[in-house]
Amino acid sequence: MFKDYHFNKWTKDKEGEFFKIIGRFDCNFTKEISLVRKTRMKTKRFNEQPYTYANNKASTIDGVYHALEDADNYAGQPDAEMFDAYRYNDDYKFPIFRRVAEWFELNKKKEQTWKFHDQKPNQQLMYHIDNLPGEPRPSRINSPDFKYAKDRVRFLVFLQNWEPGQIFQFGNYVHTQWKKGEVVTWEWSTLPHATWNGSWTKRPALQITGTATANTWKKIKQGSKDLCIKVH
Repeated sequence: MFKDYHFNKWTKDKEGEFFKIIGRFDCNFTKEISLVRKTRMKTKRFNEQPYTYANNKASTIDGVYHALEDADNYAGQPDAEMFDAYRYNDDYKFPIFRRVAEWFELNKKKEQTWKFHDQKPNQQLMYHIDNLPGEPRPSRINSPDFKYAKDRVRFLVFLQNWEPGQIFQFGNYVHTQWKKGEVVTWEWSTLPHATWNGSWTKRPALQITGTATANTWKKIKQGSKDLCIKVH
């Protein structure tokens, strides 16, 4: 569906090349956002990620998880907060969130994760690849040890309108000004991306991850920013 990423920082990337807007859900999320924020959400940190769907796993050295990846980030803060999260796969108090996740028609025989993310002001997730822990250097992608994951997909559904200071960067393309319900996806195996909330309000979203079916790919291919998606 998507090309492998080029890793040329001077290339001007465009929406649709490595990341794509596939529509906008026409839903009222207000009640379920309020409800999920009252649950026991967990604050997620960069160097504690399990990389559940990555075909390239994080290191463990002398019992220290993420050791090599943390060493690459010697000038930064490896344990920086990314966002607060709640996995709702088995929680039926969120019928709208569940219908949104089901719309993507992911492979039910393979593991899926349906998560609510609340990125608070000043939380950030540094430039990374979902399929590759640590710094997204081109040499690591070109290594014979690198393992692709072309069947994996991840979707992000924005639950409120964009506010100034909220940023998503996909490759060299900086995405802003989204509308409530907008859904995006991107090339899983090789595309570096980052997110930061520099606004004064929380940035809620749904993150849906799993293995694509033929219907999933069809929805990605045929989707567009003008598509209005209704779930019942």
